[in-house]
Amino acid sequence: MQRQLTRAFSVGFALVWGWVLVNSVLRWPHNGPAALLAGLALGFAAFFAARLLLPLLDTVPLPRFRCWMIAALAVYGLVLGRMGFWLAEMPIMDMATIMQSLPDFLDDGIPQVWGAYYIICNNNLGLALVLVGWYQLAGLFGITPDTEAGIYAGILLNVLAILLSVVLVCLLARRILKRNSAVALAFLLCVGFLPFVLWSPCFYSDTLCLPFPLLVLLGWTYYRAESRPVVRLLWLAGMAASAFVGYAVKGSVIVVLVAAIIQLFLEKSVRRALAGTAVLLVVFGILLGGYRLWQRTFLDFSVEDAVGLPIELWFAYGSTGDGNYNDDICQAAKSLTTMDQRRQMLRQHISAQYGARTPVGLADFMTRKAAITWGNGLYDAQEFLATPLKVNWTHRFILEGQPGYMPMVYYCQAYLYFVMLLVLAGTLGAVRRACPGPLTLTRVSVFGLMLFLSLWETKARYAFQFTPLLLLLAAAALWQLAGLGKKQPQIEKEPALVG
Repeated sequence: MQRQLTRAFSVGFALVWGWVLVNSVLRWPHNGPAALLAGLALGFAAFFAARLLLPLLDTVPLPRFRCWMIAALAVYGLVLGRMGFWLAEMPIMDMATIMQSLPDFLDDGIPQVWGAYYIICNNNLGLALVLVGWYQLAGLFGITPDTEAGIYAGILLNVLAILLSVVLVCLLARRILKRNSAVALAFLLCVGFLPFVLWSPCFYSDTLCLPFPLLVLLGWTYYRAESRPVVRLLWLAGMAASAFVGYAVKGSVIVVLVAAIIQLFLEKSVRRALAGTAVLLVVFGILLGGYRLWQRTFLDFSVEDAVGLPIELWFAYGSTGDGNYNDDICQAAKSLTTMDQRRQMLRQHISAQYGARTPVGLADFMTRKAAITWGNGLYDAQEFLATPLKVNWTHRFILEGQPGYMPMVYYCQAYLYFVMLLVLAGTLGAVRRACPGPLTLTRVSVFGLMLFLSLWETKARYAFQFTPLLLLLAAAALWQLAGLGKKQPQIEKEPALVG
């Protein structure tokens, strides 16, 4: 039954992912077919390079290979940091508001001027608290968030989060595929992914949440390989804690926790699945409840009726036009007196929008939203790179209209299609194998985010948080397509966790 459910899911995911890929190509405004051909060319080059060169790494002793990988990751981290400093931007939009609130947090723990912002956008409180902790550390070196040095300190934190994500992708490749070649391939795919560089100066929730879905997946690989009941419970608790911290920084990370619960029922007996689900939900619930209560010690929720905006507002954005921000809806909600009135108005608006569409119209609407969200190779990085802190050579390709801008856009789009094609190929392979495992959990997580973002406000950057998961799936698919798992002996005795 578990294999049949896994196969059915893989078929459904392949159909949805393939549909999104096709429509992303057709709807991309800068000649999508040309970018797709470039992505295919990149795929063929990567296939032959992986097939010819990477098997050599499987003959390298594990201790030596680890030293090589540590050195490679250190160099990548230095390059990422240097590029992040060159690409440094003045904080804009919500990021600017959060930065302006940090001195109050650091002074007495209570945001005086900007306290109402965290009532309106409570989802950004977790991000602010992470930055508060970071700037408390930076304060030991005389660095404050309201200075140029403070911006560079935020970029350093962001670079560390991205680098940690790359490290976790490599660790997951080791845990799942058990080969040096798989680890190296995962690392190389991450290095070639230019949006990691483009987003390095933007220390916002989209990047600072990156490690947490990966930590949940890594915890899952240890949980399913562990035989001791107490240790298994600890791994589940750690997964729930990782999901909670990720959720506090970026709410949509919670879909990984839902995916883990689904995976429990795909892989375990009903009894063990129910027990595991209870542990995940209890730990997450305790952490979330404590977090909500703690907020009331430094935020004034008595102003919520006056200034608050219900979560339905972002679903209302997602139901209208192309699903992006809509100022008319926002102002209409703000004009009402209480949260209950705003919530009722927004729910009626959402119901009217979806009720007015035919099934064909609804399918077209969801397709347009998915193509915008998942088919943008820059992930809207250009919006955050338009206010340079110091102009330098990098702005010849990151600023629209400069000579290097369109080549950068085409490279990012071609690379996105390269990754999407590999994810599709890996999913089609999973239909044949139908083996529940960490890769299935990864696909379920991605699919969960796709479902959520089909209803949420439409922005390409919302998909960025799961790009490490896509790179992991792409690396596993390319590794399997190149036949690297069949040619070389196992390095470790533990069986592979492919699925």
